[in-house]
Amino acid sequence: MIENKIRLHINNNMVKKTTLFLCFLIFAVVPPTPVQGITGFALGVGTHGGVALTDHPDEFYTPKAQAVGAVTALLDIPLFSSLSLGFGLQLHTTKASSLAGGWSYRSHWGGGLRLSAGYGVQLPASSRPLQLELGASAGASFNYDLYTWTTLYFFYPGVFLEPHLELYNPKRERSSIALVLPIDYYFRKDLNFSGSIGFGVLWRYYSKRR
Repeated sequence: MIENKIRLHINNNMVKKTTLFLCFLIFAVVPPTPVQGITGFALGVGTHGGVALTDHPDEFYTPKAQAVGAVTALLDIPLFSSLSLGFGLQLHTTKASSLAGGWSYRSHWGGGLRLSAGYGVQLPASSRPLQLELGASAGASFNYDLYTWTTLYFFYPGVFLEPHLELYNPKRERSSIALVLPIDYYFRKDLNFSGSIGFGVLWRYYSKRR
């Protein structure tokens, strides 16, 4: 069990270092060039899948992985040329973990509200047909879930970081496709650790072009 705690501590440090590294890439390595292609408020729909890590405080229960998936609808409101506020509604599900050891973390599903601030910079243009924007959003989530096959509901808040690479065709100036990497950490009183990382796609439609 001591080994499990050490491994969990190492995982936490890896998440922190990865987050700092991604922020460094976005805000330091890439020159902060304002996005020139599309602007205005944006409506979006996206989906992603990934894996969650769950750890119970009882030493009998070791950390286990659980598959996760989500569908999200969002509204982005621009503040400045590269900064925006995001409001999202999400439906998500978490599958049961494996039965290794004769027990399993239960599956649950539910919905949540996601509030965020986002920043994006346009990558230097070249001869490629698609324009690229590298950015990230960070914020808080407020989730309400139900354990599958029960009447047990529970609420839990969280924080998240979501780096993205957005692609848009100058000939279709009001829509774009983004590849997203959502990283979530959840504050749950019944668990030592609850977090997830995933990969998905997001489609946006902008109200107007720049």
